[in-house]
Amino acid sequence: MSEGHDFSLRITPAGAGVDQAEVEELALQLRRDLLASGIPGVRRAVEGPAPDGTRSAELVSAGIGFVLTGLSTAASVAQIADYVQRWREAHPRRRRVEVSVEADATPGGARASGTAGRRRALLVANAAYQDPGLSRLRSPVADVRALADVLGEPGIGGFDVETLTDAGESVLRRRVAALFADRQPDDVLLLHFSCHGLKDQRGRLYLAAADTELGSLAATGLTASFVSEQMSESVSRSVLLILDCCYSGAFARDTSVRADRAVHLGDEFRGGGSGRTVLTASSATEYAFEGGQLTSYGAQPSVFTEALVHGLRTGDADLDHDGEITVDELFDYVARRVREAGVGQVPRKWSFETTGALVVARSVRPATLPEVIRADLGSDRPVLRLEAVRALAELLAGGHEGYRRAAREALGRLRDDDDSTQVRGAAAAALGSAAPPRLPPPAVPPPATPATETPMVEAPGVETPAIEPPGVERPAIETPGVETPGVAAPETESPQVEAAPAPPPGSVSVPLVKRRRVVVVGAIGLAVAVAATIGIVSALPRQQQTAESGSDRPGFGAALGTVTLSYDGSIQSAELSPDGRWVVTLDPPVDEAAAQVARLWDTSTGQRVMTFETDDGVVFSPDGSAVAGVAFEGKREVTTVNGEPLAVFKEGATTVSLRDTARGHFIARFTGYEGSAAVAFSPDGKTVATASTLAAGKPFNAPIHVWDAATGKALATLAGHSNGIQSMGFSHDGKVLVTGAAGGVTKVWDVAGGTSSATLRNAWFPVWISPDGKTLAITLPGDKGGFELRRSPDGKRVASITKAGSFAGFTPDSKAYATASKRTVRLFDLRTRKVRAMLTGPVQGDLVFSPDGKLIATLTEEGEPALFDAANGQGLIPLTGHTGKVTDLAFAADGRTLFTTGTDKTVRKWNVER
Repeated sequence: MSEGHDFSLRITPAGAGVDQAEVEELALQLRRDLLASGIPGVRRAVEGPAPDGTRSAELVSAGIGFVLTGLSTAASVAQIADYVQRWREAHPRRRRVEVSVEADATPGGARASGTAGRRRALLVANAAYQDPGLSRLRSPVADVRALADVLGEPGIGGFDVETLTDAGESVLRRRVAALFADRQPDDVLLLHFSCHGLKDQRGRLYLAAADTELGSLAATGLTASFVSEQMSESVSRSVLLILDCCYSGAFARDTSVRADRAVHLGDEFRGGGSGRTVLTASSATEYAFEGGQLTSYGAQPSVFTEALVHGLRTGDADLDHDGEITVDELFDYVARRVREAGVGQVPRKWSFETTGALVVARSVRPATLPEVIRADLGSDRPVLRLEAVRALAELLAGGHEGYRRAAREALGRLRDDDDSTQVRGAAAAALGSAAPPRLPPPAVPPPATPATETPMVEAPGVETPAIEPPGVERPAIETPGVETPGVAAPETESPQVEAAPAPPPGSVSVPLVKRRRVVVVGAIGLAVAVAATIGIVSALPRQQQTAESGSDRPGFGAALGTVTLSYDGSIQSAELSPDGRWVVTLDPPVDEAAAQVARLWDTSTGQRVMTFETDDGVVFSPDGSAVAGVAFEGKREVTTVNGEPLAVFKEGATTVSLRDTARGHFIARFTGYEGSAAVAFSPDGKTVATASTLAAGKPFNAPIHVWDAATGKALATLAGHSNGIQSMGFSHDGKVLVTGAAGGVTKVWDVAGGTSSATLRNAWFPVWISPDGKTLAITLPGDKGGFELRRSPDGKRVASITKAGSFAGFTPDSKAYATASKRTVRLFDLRTRKVRAMLTGPVQGDLVFSPDGKLIATLTEEGEPALFDAANGQGLIPLTGHTGKVTDLAFAADGRTLFTTGTDKTVRKWNVER
């Protein structure tokens, strides 16, 4: 196939019950993964709205098309189809869609096409027999269960597995026929028998069913010729038959055995079909007659099937270390293991008209790069490492998935860590990304300590919090003598913006998005840089279920349990649901423009529920029953602004997807947002608010939409903002919503009435609302620092507070608030605004209050969780055990248990009951 030929993919439902939203989601997942695999371009085949009169059912049936562009000469239909097939089998939900693959016209004018087929396996275990002349076998059932587990593992075999145990002849006949019927050419079919093998006087082979009679083999046994005929009539080009049974034998009592005891399997299964391989445990294992009864020499566990399972499970059968286990590698590995066991068996293999390698499974071990490349990578000479880059680029463009993954990882390490600018640049070019700068960070002088503060003295190895006596007021607090409500300026007034450098000449005015930050070029050429503040400490009691019961609990701060997530990749961050029942992990992004891969896990089992993509983290509902993700759907590129790589999102829009955490199903999708999208759940979890976050130099209509979280039905539209929303929060009763927009405009909303009760100018985000809904905390402009306390819902100013640090949250009882500054956290009485407690220590990250407000959980500078007494600021105890960075903390609703999670792929529970 010549260079430059494109491929077309079409994604369609695999059966009933798959709606358009799910097809769209899976199509986007496939597009993202294809791009990550090294394919240069993947674009939507059909752009624009659906034709008039088109129904949803018709859209689903027609499917979604993508075009793959810029592939190298090494690409082929078979290679793309193999990748897509593996992608489908990697997760059960992906099997709900079919993916067809088609290539552009060949030089002769024909079109080469293929389908990423399914992987089906039928495993038969017959151990018990009605005929007394057939001995009971002890190993088949256990053997088949173990084989079914490894073949059905998405990351290994990826087969849809059906097992039959002690089935009768008629059942076997029907299920074998069903395995081979109505298949596609690229389907991979595997049939495994673990049973007695019998041969009649004419030398014909029969596979024994549970009701097989030795005296009537022709009528009650499953003939090898029937199996061969079904294989021949199937259009599948990849068929694997595995026989773990005895192939020469004896027959009914007093019947002489034919002199030729061997079964000629090459003749039995040759047939007329193509692409079949037969593996057998032995060519001529014999039986002995004892008192006229047929028994095996030994009824021990099958060495043959045990070796199959071990080779697949451990990856040892990947003999060439390329990340894939072919049928030839599997046979060679099993044959060696059987010979080493010394059981007198000689496994056999026959192949008929096979084309290419039949891949049985993916190895759990990553592919090992060729030795010459590894030698060049380890060289201290840049010229040899450059040679390695060229070789890795060829592997990355090739059709072998295992080598592509290994090449991508090696190039990533060179791009990020090599000490040669030339090597880093070459690796980045091969990956299609930008090499990160290696300039040392500028020296930052330590902040001056105010004369009024006493420096903290730390004894080696001992953290002693400094306690500030109540009544000492250090922050500057300006309390107005007359309460004056904020007066809204006319809507025609342009909002205040922060100017960013103009884009380079000739650039296109499109949104520039970096993770957790939005940069927008407006219509008049101005740019606004908006820092999307993450991790506002919520003082609302988390709606968690009681994690532990009973009185026999370990001591305070003791570990109650650890669950490890079953994932072999790396994790950049993780976020717990408020009830601690679920956790979402985020993979490191492939590049600046790529969305992050988010994985939802069940923390009780460590099993993955679903995988999706997000551009701005996730938001859980308070009860943990739903999770919202925000992702851009459209064209993504990477550009450089002020020497920093940023993503360019254009020709698309942002979608908020609401999913059920228990099953991973869609609840609703909210589309049409500009920039990113802000999401906030009401404390009862019944409603969800969404809004665009696009920060622009020119005013635009930026409404807040309120939805029913259970159905996705629109409940209200709150109109009045003229710039992107950066911060939102509900009162505890859900009646009040406070929103902070770019340009320093904050609004207080009556949710039920859909009206704004206050509009505050020069009131910057983030904004907070106390749990009782009576007090707002609003950030002051950057040049002033500090924050304002205002009354809700009328917005009247109560106090302006500076020199106290940043606002860090209200206590659950709404009687106090916290501030954070210079390794110091202070708690202030809300009424008197006097310091109630102060803790000083190596604290960083967000504060999380226990439901009763008596404990504070936070992170130390070393990234470990720690607890403090909120009454006096005394540090209580560090919680040790995590081996990676801790990224989230959550108290149970009863306050007796603390959940923590982090990059070490664990979720841990701690006793915090005093």
